[in-house]
Formats: sequence, structure tokens, C-alpha cells
Amino acid sequence: MANRLSLAMERTGQWVFSQEIPTDVIVEVGEANFSLHKFMLVAKSNHIRKLIIESKEADLTRINLSDIPGGPEIFEKAAKFCYGVNFEITVHNVAALRCAAEYLQMTDKYCDNNLAGRTEDFLSQVALTSLSGALVVLKSCEDLLPMAEDLKIVQRCVDTASAKVFF
Repeated sequence: MANRLSLAMERTGQWVFSQEIPTDVIVEVGEANFSLHKFMLVAKSNHIRKLIIESKEADLTRINLSDIPGGPEIFEKAAKFCYGVNFEITVHNVAALRCAAEYLQMTDKYCDNNLAGRTEDFLSQVALTSLSGALVVLKSCEDLLPMAEDLKIVQRCVDTASAKVFF
């Protein structure tokens, strides 16, 4: 466990916004801890903003997001998004990223060009334009239920697959 924690901290340290500004919050996701800056997260995530505002602590220093869809790997990508660090959206991770964006309330309603919109664009313009893409996304939804169903990702995959098979 210690190795996993130090690896997550080390990886995060490689892309964190600025080493000159000390981090002020640790986000716990399962066994991984991420040292981050509240102001970077709050700019994109309404969920984290609400947690900080509604906290009973005067200065919230730890946030537990262990129930985020996709776990630490997907949270790391969502955090990178908050920091403006590029990462690849793929057919393998787009459903988890879309669910995490919903969980974190990273929607365009909260902030323009946010993660929910980016993942929606990828779904419609890339992932769900082919049978193989739709099937990979559908398979990845297995661990994201019921949220993937609520967001209509499962239905869209089925619709794409049936359209490609029968026409």
C-alpha cells in the first residue's frame, strides 16, 4: 500500500500546477492520495467547491472521493484536466471520465469547455461512430452502473451497435 501511495504522490508531483505554491488539500481516492490546490479543483468542479464551502472545518485539508467512478486512475485524469494538463481520452476511458465528470459536477453549466462536454464530444464524434468503438465503450460501462445507464451511455452504445450491425 505504501508503494501505491508514494507512486500516486510522485506522479501527481510531476504535473502539479506549481511547485512554488504549496498544495493545500489532499484528495483521497481509495488507497491513493493526491496533493493538490483547492483553487485549481474548484475552478472546474462544482462538487469539490460545495464540499469545501459546506465543510464544518475552518480549513478543509482532506477530501475523500473514494466513491468516484473509475477510481484513482480516472480521478488523476480529472485532476489533470483541472490543471490544464493534456491526457488522452480513449474509447477505453471515455465512459469512466464522463461518469466522473458528472460525479464531480464538471459540466459546461459550471464552467465552459468542462470535462463533461469534452467527453460527450468524444463519445459522439469518435467512440460511437463505429461498431468496435461502441462495443469497447459498452464493455467499459460494466463497472460504472447505474451511472452509465443514467447518462444514457449504455443506450447510445446499444443504438450504435444495432445500427451498424443491421444497416
